[in-house]
Amino acid sequence: MEFLNTMDYHRNNPDISLSDYYRSLRLKLASSISDKKKIYLDTKFWVLLRNGAMDPTSCNKEYYMLQLALKLVESGACIFPISEDVFLEVIRQTDENTLLNTVRMIDLLSQGVSTLSHEERVQFELMHFWYSHLNQETYLPQEMVWTKLSYTMGFNSFTHAAISESENLIIQKAFTDQMWSISLTEKIEMMFSNGAFKDLPEQPTAENINEGQFSHAHEASSFKQMFMNEVAGWIDVNSDILCELMEHTYSRTTGLSVPENRTNEEREKTSQEMKAMVYNIFRLDKMGLYLPSARIISGLYAAVRWDKKQKFQDHDFHDFRHASAAIPYFDHFFTEKRLTHLVTQNQLKFDKMFECQVCSKVSQAIKVLESLS
Repeated sequence: MEFLNTMDYHRNNPDISLSDYYRSLRLKLASSISDKKKIYLDTKFWVLLRNGAMDPTSCNKEYYMLQLALKLVESGACIFPISEDVFLEVIRQTDENTLLNTVRMIDLLSQGVSTLSHEERVQFELMHFWYSHLNQETYLPQEMVWTKLSYTMGFNSFTHAAISESENLIIQKAFTDQMWSISLTEKIEMMFSNGAFKDLPEQPTAENINEGQFSHAHEASSFKQMFMNEVAGWIDVNSDILCELMEHTYSRTTGLSVPENRTNEEREKTSQEMKAMVYNIFRLDKMGLYLPSARIISGLYAAVRWDKKQKFQDHDFHDFRHASAAIPYFDHFFTEKRLTHLVTQNQLKFDKMFECQVCSKVSQAIKVLESLS
C-alpha cells in the first residue's frame, strides 16, 4: 500500500472542516464519473465475472462478458461501482482465493467507486427531499451518493484525546486521503491480517418476515394500502432522522440552537408531524422521484406480501437494498431473475420510473455491454 503524506497540505488549510473536506472529495468524484454509464452488478454477476476470469474455458460466456466490461472501463465509457450490500455478501465467501479474485475484479471494474452506505443514502434522500420542498439550496442526489470503496460501509474517523483539536483535524483529513486511495484488495488483505473475518454477523433470515406476512394479510384490501402500510413502517424506522432533520432546518434557517429544555411531548409532536407529512405525500401520489429508497424498499416488501404465492427469502434483505441502491442512481442493473420480475412488474415498474434497464440473464447483459461498446 502506497503511503500518502498530506499533513502539510492540511496544516496549511486549517479552516476546512472534516465534513466539508469529505464532501469536496465526493463532489470531485461525482464530477469525474458524471459522463460514464453506471452499471450495477449484484453479487451474482460479480461471481459470474470472477468465474470467467478464473476458468475462461468452462465459463466462456462469463469470460466474454468480463472482456466487454474491462474494455468499457478502459475506454472510459462505463463504470461498475459497488454498494455496501455487495461488499457484505462478497466477504462471506469462505475460500480466500476466490474472495481475493472477486475483490480484484471489483477494483478493476469499479475504479474504486462505491455508493454511500444504505443509512447515509437514506439520510441524504430525506435531506434533499426536505430542502427541495423548502426551496433551499441543496446538492443533487447524483452529486452526493458516490464515495470510495473504503467508505462503502459508512464514513468513520477518530479523535485522540492527547493532542489538540487542530492537530486532530489535520490527522483526520490526512487519514481520509489515505483511505480514499487504497484498493478493496488492500482493505481485504488488512482484514485477513487482523482476523476480521472470524466474527462476521449472522445473515438476516426470512423466517420472521414470513410469519408476519400472513398474520397481517387482512390489514390491506388493495395493493396501494399494502404499499402504504410498508411506507408507514419505513417512516417509523427512520423517524429519528426526520426529527434531526427538522431540528437542523430550524437551526439553519434561524441561526438558533434547538432549545435544550424541549419536553419529550414536544419532540414527539414534531416527529408525528414530519411522519404524517411524508406519509400523506406518498398517499396522494405526489412524491415523484424523491425518497427512492423508501419507495423501492416499501414497494418490494409490499409486492411479496400481496402475492399469496410468494414467500420472503433469506437473501431478500440484501436484494431489496441492491435494488434501492441501483435503480435510482445507475443506468443498468444486472441481478437475479426473481428481483428483475419484482421491480419490473406492472404494480411497481421501477425500471420505467427511474429509467434504469434491469436484466437477469448473462445473454441479456452481454447485449447491453455490446451496445455500449
